[in-house]
Amino acid sequence: MDCLANNENIILSFKYSIKDKKHSIEHIFKTKDNNKKIIKNLFEKFEELSNLTWKELQNRPKQSGYETIPISEFRINLDNIKKDLELADDSKIIVFRFNNQNSRLLGVKSSQCKSVLYIIGYDWDFSAYRH
Repeated sequence: MDCLANNENIILSFKYSIKDKKHSIEHIFKTKDNNKKIIKNLFEKFEELSNLTWKELQNRPKQSGYETIPISEFRINLDNIKKDLELADDSKIIVFRFNNQNSRLLGVKSSQCKSVLYIIGYDWDFSAYRH
């Protein structure tokens, strides 16, 4: 299958979001007192990412760009993600900071269409992986 969007702006997909309640979008609605601010920051991050290419993003420092974390360092069960996306044990998850560096957006780049970023989950409280 050819991807017409390769090397274009990043396209966000939520097709492979994890079901772990603590690292899902539902969690923020149930637990945070100031969740409106956090949700606003999350959507600003979505908008920012959608207006960039991977090349533009990789030239940024990790605070405003991204970092990659080995899948083995995650404390959440990613077995379904690994299976669905055919990720190897040495694959890396892409981590974006938002909410004044206090929250993380977790993603995986599509192997078939390089512009697609699968949003797989959120780290609201630094519990998803070893920091």
